[in-house]
Order: sequence, then C-alpha cells, then structure tokens
Amino acid sequence: MTVTADAKKRVVLPPAKPGERFDMQISSNGKLVLTPLIPDERPNQAKLVRKHGYLVAVGSRPITQAQVRAAMDEFP
Repeated sequence: MTVTADAKKRVVLPPAKPGERFDMQISSNGKLVLTPLIPDERPNQAKLVRKHGYLVAVGSRPITQAQVRAAMDEFP
C-alpha cells in the first residue's frame, strides 16, 4: 500500500479509524513503523474529596509510585 503526505505532512491510513492512536518508531533502515496503541477501556475518572482537612483527588484506577513521582517531576 502506498500513501502520500499532503502539504501539512498528513497521511491517511485506510484501515485506521478516526481518533485511533499509533506509536511511531523509525527503524535502523529509516522506515517508519506504526504500532496501534490499545486504548484503556476504563478512563481514569477523578473526584475531589476532603481527607484530613485537605482537598485530594481520588481516581477510579490506582496509580503506581513511579507514576506519582513522574507527575511530581513535571509540576513547577
């Protein structure tokens, strides 16, 4: 299959559905490799609650300590 990029560097992947996401890697020989990302069926929904006098967000899915540290590293 051959696809052509338009003036805005976009290509159409005929089997892809709108909103689908892909991981893109450039292989050692310069070819692009697209891998579909599997969406998480359960979006993490957070609600704000008061705990011990503090307002905290409680999510519908647990997160790991590494994810917390990564989020805190991005915080200004």
